Amino acid sequence: MGTHTGPILEGRGDSDYERYVRVPELLELQKPVAELAHPEERLFQTTHQAAELWLHHVDYEIGRAIELIAADDVALAAELLDRCARIINLLRQQIVILETMAPADYHVIRTSSLGRGSGQESPGFAKLLDVGKRVWPVFEAVLGRRSLTVIEIERKPREHAEMFRLVQAMLDYDEAFLNWRYSHMRLAFRVIGSKVMSLKNVPAAQLEQGTREPLFPELWETISTLTGEFKPSY
Repeated sequence: MGTHTGPILEGRGDSDYERYVRVPELLELQKPVAELAHPEERLFQTTHQAAELWLHHVDYEIGRAIELIAADDVALAAELLDRCARIINLLRQQIVILETMAPADYHVIRTSSLGRGSGQESPGFAKLLDVGKRVWPVFEAVLGRRSLTVIEIERKPREHAEMFRLVQAMLDYDEAFLNWRYSHMRLAFRVIGSKVMSLKNVPAAQLEQGTREPLFPELWETISTLTGEFKPSY
């Protein structure tokens, strides 16, 4: 009598991999080929579906990082923020793949399949816009418990190595998020131009404003303060 080697997990699929990842269910979320408005629509939908999964995960990791900062485990919090920054960088690399789509092909999709949908309605993106408001209060609280200020950390990064690492991780995440927003803006300009209204009647050029709005402005301002203390002259 041979050893059973088939899947042991509950669910659909011929292997435990398929059942755990839920491959059949995932693939069913894609529009059937026969219903695509244009062959390029598969790329467009896949890109945004994958992005929503990653954005949802970043939101999850940010929640974990906040709890760790509140518990004074700033080292692990910094590691999670670094992970989040890497995911955002992945999303930035992913979104530019859409630049391989001809604008004329996108407009077929835009006018046939998207209804009134807009990337500005992304629930994952909306959650990440509030990361600064969510992280900053617990960060200020840990500064208070350690009787520190950001400028003191920046002045003596080796003396406050653990907190400096957390500050760096916050800046890394902030920078990654800004870069992603910039890449999204350039994609919009590349595909629909800068003078067109979105499906929500928002000028595409308005996307540029978001590329100049950091999540942690106080951290960036402190770097300028530090530079001023050295009284550089050029």
